[in-house]
Amino acid sequence: MKAMLKSLSGDVFGIDVDPQQGGMSLADFEWRYRVLIIFPDDAHVEATRQASMLLSEAEGLRDRDIIVLEVGRNEVKALFGPEYDLNCYAIRSDLDVTNGFFALKLVGKDGTVKFSSDEVVSASEIFALIDQMPMRRKGVHH
Repeated sequence: MKAMLKSLSGDVFGIDVDPQQGGMSLADFEWRYRVLIIFPDDAHVEATRQASMLLSEAEGLRDRDIIVLEVGRNEVKALFGPEYDLNCYAIRSDLDVTNGFFALKLVGKDGTVKFSSDEVVSASEIFALIDQMPMRRKGVHH
């Protein structure tokens, strides 16, 4: 069964968050983009390293239809790709990530989490993972 992203912020945090309010949700990227989401640690050390590694491989990101977002405590920043109005609380809740701890999530074009890490990961590792995905392999050969 396909896992769809659904905001549980109201249930979990007692916050009344409407994913439609404040712009798009991750579901709006389905079938168009893969989304790499960096959740920064409090010191922002790992997040800065992760962003630098990814952004130094811009051609690889573009070639694989990847958008890179940083989801902070109160905002979402587009580090690579177009700027979107996204709800940081809904994303954090959807992906079950706690504030203050580094995390990296890859959401595939089908809207499901394909990869998750609490450590910095090289761009080449992420690209190798994506290149093995059936949708990517089909796209490369057409």
